[in-house]
Amino acid sequence: MSEGTEPTWTRITPWRQGHVLPQEAIVALGLAGTEQVEQTRAVVISHDCDLANEDLNVEPDVEVLIGQVVDKLDGNFAWGKSPRTLHLSMTRAAGSEVIELVQTHRGTVPKSDLARFTPSADHTLDQRGLSTLRSWLSSRYNRAAFADTFVNRFRSEKGEERLVSLLRSSGDLVSFVYFNIQGGHSVERAQGDPYIFTVVLVYDPGEDEESSMDRAEQLANRIDAELKSRLKNPTSLVLLDCVPLSESDVTVSQAKLLTQWRLEYMTTRADEQQPGPPAL
Repeated sequence: MSEGTEPTWTRITPWRQGHVLPQEAIVALGLAGTEQVEQTRAVVISHDCDLANEDLNVEPDVEVLIGQVVDKLDGNFAWGKSPRTLHLSMTRAAGSEVIELVQTHRGTVPKSDLARFTPSADHTLDQRGLSTLRSWLSSRYNRAAFADTFVNRFRSEKGEERLVSLLRSSGDLVSFVYFNIQGGHSVERAQGDPYIFTVVLVYDPGEDEESSMDRAEQLANRIDAELKSRLKNPTSLVLLDCVPLSESDVTVSQAKLLTQWRLEYMTTRADEQQPGPPAL
């Protein structure tokens, strides 16, 4: 490119989904105030195919999520367990960094403006982190809605509150929480007709699979015991078991039978205010 020539967007753009904008781009593009810029991160969420499209009449913009650096990872917002807020770990030259992203904190940047910048060389998102980001982005439009009756019973008997509390203590271990409800997760049951269900904890085996399995079994046993002590009405909710399952052992057939439970899930009738992300 000759001196004075404006950069253009081409198919060989260096930008990819999951890349982080450098701080000078965040300032120049007006994505954060000067007082907030040091803790602000902008993550590209446009699909790679859209990024490679050089026809600016068809794909003129790049979509980004504007997040903030947080002190530590909250396990309840890791691995896409919450559909609204994600804590995403990134590798940096000086160590690691946790970024808090919120589904609604989005912005668009014209490709013609972003073309003069390159992705931050100081942030690296590994393949698993990128997969989590993609899954979390899709969860806003593709997540299970449990029956109001089930949700109301679970909340009124303090089951949800206790489950969240127990998960928080081991949030770094559990990747996903599933409910297997007999008869289906969206069925509205009449008074006296109980929901019979199983909780499945899918955990990350990590480098020490035996240690992770032991921790997962201890957590599952504790959840099983404490939920059963709260769900005392056999005509309302009946917990059969809480089962730990390693990510490496989940089969396709098992996944089809399970319904993911998220910390801020919607019911089938969205007539009550949903909780927002923390620190808002």
